[in-house]
Amino acid sequence: MSSARDDLAAALSIARDAGAPICVSVDLTPVLHAWSLVCGAALVFTATAHVSTHARLGRRAPPAGPRPPISILRPVRGLDDGLADNLAALAAQDYPQFEILVGAEDPDDPALSVVAQVRRDFPRTPIRIVTGGPAIGHNPKVNNLAQLLPLARHPHLLISDSNVRPDRGYLAAIADELADPRVGLVHNVLVGAGERSAGALLENLHLASFVVAAVCTADALAGVPVVIGKSMLMHRDDLARAGGLESVKDLLAEDYQLARRIAAAGRVVRLSTFRLTTINGRWDLRRFLSRHLRWAQMRRRQHLGFYALELLGQPTPLLLALLVLALAQPELTVFGESPARLALAGLALKFVADAALWQRLRGDSLPLLAFVLAPLKDLAIFALWWIGLWRRRVEWRGHWMRIGAHSRLERLESATPLPAPAPSQARSP
Repeated sequence: MSSARDDLAAALSIARDAGAPICVSVDLTPVLHAWSLVCGAALVFTATAHVSTHARLGRRAPPAGPRPPISILRPVRGLDDGLADNLAALAAQDYPQFEILVGAEDPDDPALSVVAQVRRDFPRTPIRIVTGGPAIGHNPKVNNLAQLLPLARHPHLLISDSNVRPDRGYLAAIADELADPRVGLVHNVLVGAGERSAGALLENLHLASFVVAAVCTADALAGVPVVIGKSMLMHRDDLARAGGLESVKDLLAEDYQLARRIAAAGRVVRLSTFRLTTINGRWDLRRFLSRHLRWAQMRRRQHLGFYALELLGQPTPLLLALLVLALAQPELTVFGESPARLALAGLALKFVADAALWQRLRGDSLPLLAFVLAPLKDLAIFALWWIGLWRRRVEWRGHWMRIGAHSRLERLESATPLPAPAPSQARSP
């Protein structure tokens, strides 16, 4: 051992004396082979998700079923993109009997004057405005819904977010799913539209790729309902069996947890393939990053194993890393092929798959800007995945809280306290 060290020292001394540079070569072949296998697994996982998504989207609509009266609960806060048109689309539904209850935390919320105008435009549609209800927990959306629920007249309840703009057949399509008596909750495939900024295009790209693939694949292959609460139709009795809104008042993922509770009660959670448009018009980058950091934090605290599996659904960053490794030693090959060529082929495959899904959902081609934004979006989501793995402080519509197991919220000491209870009242501005 001593002799070997002496020989090495002598060789280095000779090299220094000769003025020759000292180079240490690292063989990246094992790393490239291992990383290529990881990338291949991610591409197979993504391809499987896209195929199952297309299969799920092709599911035949159920035959026409009953048309029970529906109470639509729509919480609002501020002037969302296309707020008036969104509510007008809901008021104009081709459905025999329904009512719309719109709730706001703040009686002076600017959204309420828009709602009042829509009510004047649709005098035959019962639209009520409710404000000033008590805060029952830390989830501001649940607080808003809690003031609407006691005023709902019908046994079937539809929770509908303010940026949803449905086609006229929306209520009929989701009501048809109730023809199966096992169904306890119906949710929808979401399609983002109306982008007028780069941030909004990022949001709609993500909804039409990772999000829709995750929802459809979990439903089709694993039988796991991944419910995004922009549209949830349920019977009042099923909500009660799940513990009611009280059971999710302190959870950030109230939609997912409600669906889990309804499924645990022996009821079916059904994904309707009726495409439901969500309007995302003028978003800045901060809003996009804030939403998907919050969503990452929620998913991380639902199931760590499923959260880890998401990495296989994000092949773009993995393929870009393979490309960098390949360029570091271009003379190397992986399974007889250039790793750079394999990485580029994988990136092209991912982009084509996303473009096909966009075409299927939206009926149009990807905009040119998407060719630049799509890989940047994937890199941003990958970075947010890692931040969401550790970060516990979460912000939602001006409320700062700490998130725990199952997305349970705790108010931060420095946060603004919850509003004091006040009687719920129907208000007509």
